[in-house]
Amino acid sequence: MRLKSIILLVILSVSIHVVYAQICSDPFNVIYGINQSGNVVPINVNTASVGTALTSSSDHGSPGITSNSNSLGLDIQNSTFYYFQQNTASSQKFVSFNAVTKTYTTLANSPISVSDVRGCVTADGTGYYCLDGNHTLCYYNIASDKWTTIGSNLVDQHGNDLSSIFNNLGSGDMAVDGVGRLWIVAASSSKWGIYMIGAPLPTTAKSSILLTEEVAPTQATPTNAPFGGIAYNHAGQMYMSTQNDLYLLNNDLSLSHIGAFSKPGVGADLTSCNFPFSVLQVSWTAFTASLDSNSVKLNWSINQESDNQGYHIERSTNGQQWIEIGSQNKILSGGASNYTFLDESPESGMNYYRIKATQYDGKTNYSKIVAENIKVENDIHIWPVPAISVINIETPGPASSYNGIVKIINPTGQVISSNTLYGGINTLNISKLHTGIYIARITLSNGKTVNEEIIKK
Repeated sequence: MRLKSIILLVILSVSIHVVYAQICSDPFNVIYGINQSGNVVPINVNTASVGTALTSSSDHGSPGITSNSNSLGLDIQNSTFYYFQQNTASSQKFVSFNAVTKTYTTLANSPISVSDVRGCVTADGTGYYCLDGNHTLCYYNIASDKWTTIGSNLVDQHGNDLSSIFNNLGSGDMAVDGVGRLWIVAASSSKWGIYMIGAPLPTTAKSSILLTEEVAPTQATPTNAPFGGIAYNHAGQMYMSTQNDLYLLNNDLSLSHIGAFSKPGVGADLTSCNFPFSVLQVSWTAFTASLDSNSVKLNWSINQESDNQGYHIERSTNGQQWIEIGSQNKILSGGASNYTFLDESPESGMNYYRIKATQYDGKTNYSKIVAENIKVENDIHIWPVPAISVINIETPGPASSYNGIVKIINPTGQVISSNTLYGGINTLNISKLHTGIYIARITLSNGKTVNEEIIKK
């Protein structure tokens, strides 16, 4: 049991290098494809060169050469491929092929009645998912050799029925990532897009299935050939294949043509040994700051943000120490997104800004830094800087009369104390604060707000 746990941990991180020498011995450079005759082949992702087929008609239990094979998935824990060896509406044959023992096994018949389009194995090797030509999602339990029909009512995050999308974009593939999410590419000869089903994935029948549109299905397909296969690399990017060509999907959604397969026809479907946690990371296209009266207006644009949860806006007065001044959730638009944030209380002098994008796995991705110089006539004074135990805050107005409040904000943007201010000199005890940089946000009774930096020694 302990050994199995260790193996699972290695699998989910990114890839396997040693455990299975014959399969996944080079997960950074090799993925696997299948042609319509059911031959599983290794593919070099740098050159699109195709190696010797792993399968052979002499293998034990071989179903022989068949047509329209598709929906390839790989269980990297035992070097076993799962796919539809025969994939026609009238006669289907779902099989597994163990690449170590060179053994085929004919598995339980699937519940679908049309050709299957997309398929993959989960990261832990317990199940196989497929989506047929009628956009019906099915689940196969590997241990029990049993199928379950999940459903065909696909809706996006806005409640839109996706039937017409998947009818029009009838090709594609899908793959599970290391977090357990199912990524689906829908493609035609002219357009393609990407959808995602969040974890935990369903294993029982559902009245509707929620798919998040991650890349709008308006992307142009190259060479008028639909994508039939996808596979991850270790960094979470997707390799995408037509029947005869291999591409890499970059983070800005551009496609790099790796090359034509050295043996044509092996791009009917792809799979790999990688189950990355981050898929299609944030791609920044613009970030600007501009003055808006006494405020600073921030605008940023994202070309795509598939694996992102949201954004944290950070400000600095020296470009080195940063505090969070706000946050925004991800816009579920599926494609390019534009964001705006208004800093209504910039500090006097130079203000530096950056945006921190947070991914589902906790990793962060920063924008570039922009700056604006704010000139504010300030009749509020704070000293000493730096301070050890107390700070003095002097505000205008009659002595001992109420004149507003001061909030102390820590570097993460949290308000840690709030105190009343009076006209004249106010003394505030900061002896319990940890060493670092804080903001004193002062709001006077006349509505004026000023942010001043505090350095606690």
